[in-house]
Amino acid sequence: MMGGVYRNRQVLCWGRAGTGKSTLGLHFVNQALADGDRALLLSGRRATDTLIVSESFGMPFAEAVTSGQLTLLEYANLITEKASSSNVMLPPQAFMELQEIIATQSIRRVVLDTVLPWVAIQPTSRLTEHLYSFIHALDRLDATVLLTLPKPVSNAAYMLKNKLDDLCPVSIFLDSTPTGERSLRTTKYLGEVANLEKPVAFAIRSGKGFTAPDPVVPGLKLADAPPQPPTRTTATPGEVVPPAPGTAARRPIAFSAVIRPPE
Repeated sequence: MMGGVYRNRQVLCWGRAGTGKSTLGLHFVNQALADGDRALLLSGRRATDTLIVSESFGMPFAEAVTSGQLTLLEYANLITEKASSSNVMLPPQAFMELQEIIATQSIRRVVLDTVLPWVAIQPTSRLTEHLYSFIHALDRLDATVLLTLPKPVSNAAYMLKNKLDDLCPVSIFLDSTPTGERSLRTTKYLGEVANLEKPVAFAIRSGKGFTAPDPVVPGLKLADAPPQPPTRTTATPGEVVPPAPGTAARRPIAFSAVIRPPE
């Protein structure tokens, strides 16, 4: 599934609760540890719980935290529970604190699980301007950033998702069915016009995290996904399709490598 994601840029991962967004974030961090990079994970989950879950997937997060290679932060330390439940945005100084941590510790991989506290702005008339500024602020971090986002359930939420999708060079949709089948689908990959929208089946297992489903699996029946704009796979007559950016700009974060066959 493609060759990775773009270094020092953003990846948007969205889907319903329970589809594996946080687990993908753990893999994203684990790849940084394997590459020798420093990483930061900011989530609504308690840091101790994150360590328990990561260790259950065979990821050495506790050791990385002890060595200083991994920094775990909790939204609870940045925003009150009341504000979080009300979708109140984090204060500007919170991002300045995050920026300082990333800069002083030379962090190269960041997961914001979820990105909502940074972008839930009111009124929505300021949304476009705010998101543009936010993404460019992330660009200045010199870090590759994974943003997770719940599946939209309102017009305002769809507007937010679509605008983030426009600004992020890579977008991934995670899906699941009531019978347990899971799929990962790349809905946007800047510089690529082919092989998009094709879902990749996966499972989440203890000791492994993301892995390939069992060999004998009923046909994958994806849950209904929101309509997506059509993707052109060929150029119109006379049109020149620009080549994909050089591979030197891509970080070797191959999500397909995360989906391992069962042993």
